[in-house]
Amino acid sequence: MDAFYKIVISDYKQRTRSYAFLVTLAISLYFAYAFLPAANAAYTTVRIGNYTGVQNAAWIGYVTAMMTSVFLAMTGFYLVNSGIKKDIDTGVGEIVATTPISNFNYLFAKACSNFLVLLSITGCVFAMSIALFFIRSAGYPFDLSQLMLPYLLVTLPTICFVAALAVAGEVFLHRYTILMNIGYFFFFCAMGSLQASTTGSFDLFGNKPVTTAMQASVARHSGETNLALSMGFNFSDKRDFHSFIFNGVDWTITGILSRLLWIGLGLLIIFISAKFFHRFDIKQKVKTKKKSRSAEVILHAQPLHDIKLSELPPVTPAYGIMPFVKTELLMLYRKGPRWLWIINIGGMIALSFAPLVVAHQMILPCLWFLQVARWSDLATKEKTNRIHYFTYASYKPLTRLLPAQMMAGIIIAMALASPLVIRYLLLLQFLPVFNIIMGSIFIVLFAVAVGILSGGKKLFEIIFFLFTYLNVEKVPFTDYFGGINHGMNYIALISGLIVLLAFTSFTLRKLEISRV
Repeated sequence: MDAFYKIVISDYKQRTRSYAFLVTLAISLYFAYAFLPAANAAYTTVRIGNYTGVQNAAWIGYVTAMMTSVFLAMTGFYLVNSGIKKDIDTGVGEIVATTPISNFNYLFAKACSNFLVLLSITGCVFAMSIALFFIRSAGYPFDLSQLMLPYLLVTLPTICFVAALAVAGEVFLHRYTILMNIGYFFFFCAMGSLQASTTGSFDLFGNKPVTTAMQASVARHSGETNLALSMGFNFSDKRDFHSFIFNGVDWTITGILSRLLWIGLGLLIIFISAKFFHRFDIKQKVKTKKKSRSAEVILHAQPLHDIKLSELPPVTPAYGIMPFVKTELLMLYRKGPRWLWIINIGGMIALSFAPLVVAHQMILPCLWFLQVARWSDLATKEKTNRIHYFTYASYKPLTRLLPAQMMAGIIIAMALASPLVIRYLLLLQFLPVFNIIMGSIFIVLFAVAVGILSGGKKLFEIIFFLFTYLNVEKVPFTDYFGGINHGMNYIALISGLIVLLAFTSFTLRKLEISRV
């Protein structure tokens, strides 16, 4: 058990000291604050018909717990799904393989570490909810149980299952991380779409029992029966809404067991994964080629002759960046499984025939998200493969290599979006074309800047997933490619962000080069 605890503690310390953890924590706290709008705010977040809850302990506790459950299910998987990979990359896994710790105990230790990381974020949001009660509550009594119970029954089972699923993803898809990331994106979207129609037993986020209790409370208060639930940032005139008092959820044994079911599923996933765990005995599949039957040519040593410099061809220096661009494009093309390009081509065909609004607002961001593994380490793969000492010592790496990486990423983005661009050009709609170009530049520069800043790809994967999901849900402030927003103010904002990202990328890379 001593080895078990050491794995949990060391892995937890390593993860909580990363940029990705700090940024995820900051975003979680911001959403917890924003998801409880003040009385004079111009938006609502949780609305049942024309009713919103007064900000008592029960309302604050359950609303923040639901938000935390959904948000950590959305981003937590990407935050913690690299524990086994890091042991492989650092060689620690080979040491672990020689110890008597069993596969189940090792994977369970990794799942516990994942759970503690997500639990730390949950604890900070819980503390924020207590602070918000004293800030936003208008004389309602403080009830700690109504603030704590939602996190115990709504949020904790969700993050427990996500922590276990991240370990299983590394076990079964350790060679195909891009497939793991994309697969979880569609899994999360499926869970979100099933939430409205499923029963509480199959609700991963745990929101169904809470929203049902809210609707029942409003029905008793108003006598209305047709009460539509709305969750998200709804910007409308709050004078049209009424308030009701929400006193929490009367949890039944069935409801509690339905939440504990997800914890049991997490343990079952770990148990099954232990049966297939490679225990760091990763055999590389090498394709053997048939040897030619030609006779061996024996080269005899010949006397050396003097080298005449005058007879050698002249050396022509080539300081352009086009060879770098071609090389970066080739590496981007070859990254990931080849069959993924079949999906990319399918997405391009969908851009060609789907309605323009659907193609621009939904298909394009999803198609670009499929390239998350290509763009996430666009400017950090040299450090990952430990060859940055050579690249940083090359001729003008700041004005040749880094711009070439940016250009290659933008070319890939524009090539994928080309069917939609051509359709807009045929319709003589030039503003959407300009927005798509600006969006491709923005997302690639964002990947470069975040990668250099964090020193890895994890942070960009988390934020890019968040951007993509919110864009599919048509949240205006995450639109970076003009699918929702239009006009000169939007163009000016994106242009300013592009300049800022470019300046940040070059400045940070210059500092890195100076330290080598």
